[in-house]
Amino acid sequence: MWVGSAITTKYCVERPEGIRHFEGVASRYATSTGNISFMAPTQASIDLTLAHPIDLVTRFVVRQDWLVQKQDQDAVLAEIPGRWSDYQLAVSWQDGEETMLVVCRIDVRADRAQLGELAMLAALLNQQLYIGHLALDMSSCELELRHTLALRGAGGATPEQVEDVVDIMLGECEQVYPAIYQVVSGALNAGDAAAAVMMITEGEA
Repeated sequence: MWVGSAITTKYCVERPEGIRHFEGVASRYATSTGNISFMAPTQASIDLTLAHPIDLVTRFVVRQDWLVQKQDQDAVLAEIPGRWSDYQLAVSWQDGEETMLVVCRIDVRADRAQLGELAMLAALLNQQLYIGHLALDMSSCELELRHTLALRGAGGATPEQVEDVVDIMLGECEQVYPAIYQVVSGALNAGDAAAAVMMITEGEA
């Protein structure tokens, strides 16, 4: 026996007059065994395209009153104020691979003698991150949070995707900053600094 019900799916699309949200209805059917199947939304007759990821990032940055330092067709660089420090947000779009690379640079510079300890800290903190990973930039002796969003076949990105990635990554930078600062300042070793951050995070959960 089939039981049918309707659900609403939302699509964010790019139009000359700006971003608009369209409601499309898809039918959902549940079998007696509890399996769910979905029919395609009835939007095939409308020629809609998703927005370019760099355009979406730039609009999001401007709405937050953050400083756009540089922008071109496939990249944007912005300065983001945080609780502990300002962060440099760099987003680039690779058209061939259809991927968006998001990098948040954490402005705590270590001495070269501390790079081993900083790399150990990154490895420990990476186990706790929700998305992305901390990578050590050997040229600047700084850590940066990196994440690649694969969008092959999607034709672009939605504002929600962009905002979620940026928000989560900035939150993670705020979370790990104290540990990085403690290691670079020599107050704690990598193990103790990572443990202290994890303890604070668990206490706030």
